[in-house]
Amino acid sequence: MKYAVLGDIHANLEALTAVLEEAERLEVGRFLCIGDIVGYNANPRECLEAVRGLDLEVVTKGNHDEQASSDMELVGFNPQAARAIEWTREQLTDEDRVWLAGLPYRQTIGSRITVVHATLDMPHMWGYVFDKFSAEVSLGYQFTQICFFGHTHVPLAFVKHGMVTGGRYEEVRIQPNHKYLINVGSVGQPRDGDPRASFVTYSPDDRLVQLHRVDYDVATAQGKITKAGLPERLAQRLAYGR
Repeated sequence: MKYAVLGDIHANLEALTAVLEEAERLEVGRFLCIGDIVGYNANPRECLEAVRGLDLEVVTKGNHDEQASSDMELVGFNPQAARAIEWTREQLTDEDRVWLAGLPYRQTIGSRITVVHATLDMPHMWGYVFDKFSAEVSLGYQFTQICFFGHTHVPLAFVKHGMVTGGRYEEVRIQPNHKYLINVGSVGQPRDGDPRASFVTYSPDDRLVQLHRVDYDVATAQGKITKAGLPERLAQRLAYGR
């Protein structure tokens, strides 16, 4: 069995389509999703339909999923993100919102894998893991060997074996008696300076996690953002991966 682990799709249908095509080429068997299916980009319903049609092992709730499925006041969002959430709420059906609202903050697969959108200590508070110090806090609440997460849109991997170390990665070989906290990057709005969509595969038999970057039709995704009347900044940033 090979898993594809993806998230921070953010309603970018062009990026998601390219990632799913690559996952098929890689002969992925099942999918794990760390959340934020909607927000920022212009195809929330289409991306929801695509994700729900996958052979999903688990899917967790992201902060944009939570806000788009509620009528809560938008606190803690920058103006561009808040405008995108307001627009997304108008696009979703009641059934879409109920499905998103019902997603858990974290899930586990047996004793092997945890999936969460943000941090493990307080997943509902949407904290960020950017470095080994914030990673160490989450690792203290991690009771499986591997945890896949997102939220920062930056693919980083942290490992605890005594001390916590980590940083950017292309692949991670899972070793006994080590704990791994792995950010899978973003399908729909990368922020690490690489505009290509990001996701990982995990092969339990090979004990191998691999990061994949996929080109997609950025111009079409940008055009949809502009046509929808969403902030132009959201379109511009896709070209730079920021």
